[in-house]
Amino acid sequence: MIVSIHQPLHFPYLGFFQKMKMADIFVLLDDVKFCKNEFYNRNRFKNKQGRDEWFTVPVEKKANSKLIKDVCVAKDFGWKKKLLKQMYYNFKEDFSKIYEHEKIIDMNVDSIEYCRKKLNIKIPMIKSSELNVEGVNSERLVNICKKVDATQYISGPLGGDYLDESLFTDINVIYFKPNVDDYYTTLTHLENN
Repeated sequence: MIVSIHQPLHFPYLGFFQKMKMADIFVLLDDVKFCKNEFYNRNRFKNKQGRDEWFTVPVEKKANSKLIKDVCVAKDFGWKKKLLKQMYYNFKEDFSKIYEHEKIIDMNVDSIEYCRKKLNIKIPMIKSSELNVEGVNSERLVNICKKVDATQYISGPLGGDYLDESLFTDINVIYFKPNVDDYYTTLTHLENN
């Protein structure tokens, strides 16, 4: 059983889905701390003028003190209409169903499912919060792997900087290297197909 684990990002880049396709099961690491200025509630693309443009879902003020799965989006004082307009203008798609949720995790899962469907990826996907595992850092990843009977773990390309491989006693660790030209949202690649 090959497993890959990644935080649930907002309309992730193409490498996220390449790593997903290599696995037998993909685990969304949703019960770890939310970090501001990461890709949990935002992403970017190159706009029609060739400049980087961000699209962002505002989150509650104390988001950094919560787990990803518990973070609520900010009250809508007009941001949603502006975001939907930006998304439609750039991607010619109505994403209002994705942005109707109250928690960022639900928006992110829907954004990932949208891209998975477009990319025809059917790998089973579960949330780590559903597995009830303990531990921190590498220990937590090992416990997730054991819970799903993994024999191989696909780490991200930077995993070597923090992963304690000695804990993966019966699990082979490989490091994924994305084959991408850019790290923009996958939506940019779907639009061009």
